[in-house]
Amino acid sequence: MGVVINTNISSITASRILSNNRSDLETAMERLASGKRINSANDDAAGMAVAAKMRADIRSLNQAVRNTNDAISLVNTYDGGAAEIESILIRMRELAVQAKTGTYQSADLTNANYEYAALKSEIERIAGVTSFNRLALAQGSTGAAGGTGSADTSFTFYVGSDVARTGNGITFAAKALDLNLAVSAGTLNSLTDATSAGQAISNLDDAITELAANRAQAGALVNRLEHTASNLMNVSQRLQEAVSGVEDADYAAESAALARGMVLAQAGTAMLAQANQAPQFVLTLLRS
Repeated sequence: MGVVINTNISSITASRILSNNRSDLETAMERLASGKRINSANDDAAGMAVAAKMRADIRSLNQAVRNTNDAISLVNTYDGGAAEIESILIRMRELAVQAKTGTYQSADLTNANYEYAALKSEIERIAGVTSFNRLALAQGSTGAAGGTGSADTSFTFYVGSDVARTGNGITFAAKALDLNLAVSAGTLNSLTDATSAGQAISNLDDAITELAANRAQAGALVNRLEHTASNLMNVSQRLQEAVSGVEDADYAAESAALARGMVLAQAGTAMLAQANQAPQFVLTLLRS
């Protein structure tokens, strides 16, 4: 190859290699600074698209977990109202048993009936005001013992992230907690004698049985929702692991790339300086 000065091939080559090395060095520094392997689409176009979809699913799954926890709170609120009504029904049955004995005078029955009537009114009040986020939970319509004629208040909880998949909606049919029809039909408007007290005991047993069934359904649903939340959190965790593998920077590898890039950049700069000095050797020929 001839000795020329117009085109310094060595300098051009060193400059090209130095530019590539500096680009790799800047990429390593960017990844170490951001913590991500993918900082722009040109880093990994396919990986960026996959990571974006996964991040959307993760955010939605985390919201589904919150939806599920809200659902658990709603059902537990319903069960709390039902538990209080259960206590009231048990006390009313106790009063009815007390009134059925033949050792009470009419005035005694009247006094017992004061509390009995007040407790019936409290059942109505609790059923009417028990709510979650201003949503009535337990009103429905007053139903007879065994659920005859009652209307449920239905809630559907969305516990998924993909509308294309079925089974992500869980329904809770909140049974009416106003069981006064079960405990106030016919002669149960008051505890006036042993006969009415006996009928009250029978109807109160029906009401307690119905309420126990309602609470059992609510409790079963809470157990189900707890498993739902656990599964959602597991899926979210696995997706986050996958996203990390796609877009997070490997600090060990990037630190090694940074060290390599810095050495090559310094060496390349030195060689470029040497290549730029090469044409000076032509002057030696001209002086001889």
